[in-house]
Amino acid sequence: MADRIVEEHVHTDGGGAAMGVLAVALILIVFLVVLYFTGAFGRMFGSKENRVEINVNDPSVVLTLK
Repeated sequence: MADRIVEEHVHTDGGGAAMGVLAVALILIVFLVVLYFTGAFGRMFGSKENRVEINVNDPSVVLTLK
């Protein structure tokens, strides 16, 4: 009795690469959302004219003590 040669081929759909791309895109989106809510974009691209100046020698509230 002769032994038969059996060849097995495993075919994949390449889902691993798609999951990797999806994971990288999700991490990038989360990183950009964190930067947005911490105000990093406002400091980088914001106008420098929005500065608040506080003069401690001239307070706007006067306390009178009796």
